[in-house]
Amino acid sequence: MRYLLLMAFLAGCAEQRLETPPVQTYTAPPVVPVKVEPQVQQMSRTEVIQATIQCEQDGLRAVPVMSKRIVSGIMSDIIIDIQCVPKRAAYF
Repeated sequence: MRYLLLMAFLAGCAEQRLETPPVQTYTAPPVVPVKVEPQVQQMSRTEVIQATIQCEQDGLRAVPVMSKRIVSGIMSDIIIDIQCVPKRAAYF
């Protein structure tokens, strides 16, 4: 009798299958080519200093506009413009 109950129990357990959660596969992000504009000219150090001083004299702060340029196979940041913006954000 014990043998029969043991066999029924094992047979019942063997029939039940646990559902495994689906395996999530992660893909690498898409490779986006970097577009480098050859016509953009870098501001010289003197130009950057003069633009910053002009912004400060007008009571504004200077914000550099950056771009990227490939120099000797290495991507580097360059300043292409200086924008004068208010020192504080106006909250209405």
